[in-house]
Amino acid sequence: MGDQEESTPGYLQLCMLRFRLTIPEFENDQDLIAQIKDGVARWHMAPYYEDLCKEFGWQIDEALLKSAREANAKKLEELDKTAGENVDPEENCGSTAWKSKLEYLCSIGDRKSAEALATEKFEDLTLDKTKRTDAAFALFRIAYFHGCDIKGMGKAIEQAKELIEKGAGDWSARNKLKAYEALYSLGVRDFEKASKLFIEAVPTFESYELLDFSSLVRYTVVACTIALDRTQLEVQMRKGVMAQALNAPQERPFKMFYKSFYQCRYSDFFQHLARMETDLKLNPLLNPHYRYYVREMRLRAYAQLLQAYRSLGLEVMAAEFGVSVEFIENEVARFAAAGRLAVKIDRVAMRVICDAHAEGCPAAAQQRAHLYQTIVKKGDVLLNQLKKIARVIDY
Repeated sequence: MGDQEESTPGYLQLCMLRFRLTIPEFENDQDLIAQIKDGVARWHMAPYYEDLCKEFGWQIDEALLKSAREANAKKLEELDKTAGENVDPEENCGSTAWKSKLEYLCSIGDRKSAEALATEKFEDLTLDKTKRTDAAFALFRIAYFHGCDIKGMGKAIEQAKELIEKGAGDWSARNKLKAYEALYSLGVRDFEKASKLFIEAVPTFESYELLDFSSLVRYTVVACTIALDRTQLEVQMRKGVMAQALNAPQERPFKMFYKSFYQCRYSDFFQHLARMETDLKLNPLLNPHYRYYVREMRLRAYAQLLQAYRSLGLEVMAAEFGVSVEFIENEVARFAAAGRLAVKIDRVAMRVICDAHAEGCPAAAQQRAHLYQTIVKKGDVLLNQLKKIARVIDY
């Protein structure tokens, strides 16, 4: 797997670095700027560098730009020459050299030219559906790399799905689609769908042109921890390839994040959630959702704790989560007022009281209420039967 991961294009990392510069605390961060310029020089990204200078108001390094442009011109000339020499008149589509040219245009950040070529090939009905599917995947990667353009990603997914549903591509194309669509589902905050697709993609992952395996594993943890119930979460995280991946030292923070939630170690969970919040905030795909994610995970943790109690002291609850009583009181009150937690707060007794008959009540409380009603009903039936027996005996 290590050799495959090396095939993940190095320039893709610039998407994350570029996004960080848009966050106030990283504005004009010289280390980040240096890393980006190093990448531009390494991959000769003249078009991408020009876009960066316009976006951030950088003064253009003329020597860097000239060198990159010359390298681009030389390489594109070679690719065009190769394409001309390898045209096969027996094929409707000619040679597949356009794929190499498309990959190169993507690697230098020339979005306009890359989109034009990929769109041309996708719309070319003389091409077989497999190659048109490759073009659709390329359109997705272009949109993903250039600012996580959700609209563009969604359009590309629909294009690829339409072709695949019509019989385009082999098992590999269908397998790739899972990773692509999972990533898109994260971007539109459909965590449930994303979790299912990531779970399916992990064991047979081969979309290294899109992201590396480590990123796939981390996205899977993010999606599954919020979308799956506690039992399903543990089952999926302990399955074959996923379990093996999470044992790697670099994935330990993500393993501890889901583990602390599953094992009800809420104080640890809040600490891991805070680190996760930072990771999500710095991710261009997940940044729009990081506040929602953190809020919903806190809610899940509160509901998970409260489902075991009819009432719980605020001090005890605060101690469980490693926060102040005031914080936990305000949090629970806000969720209760919004109808997200079926509880009430007794501020005199300083306790959280579960409303066992309310819609949305934690599962254990609902089960207790149902059990009570069942016992009462069965008790009435038993009393009626005893009365009938008593009348027979008296007779």
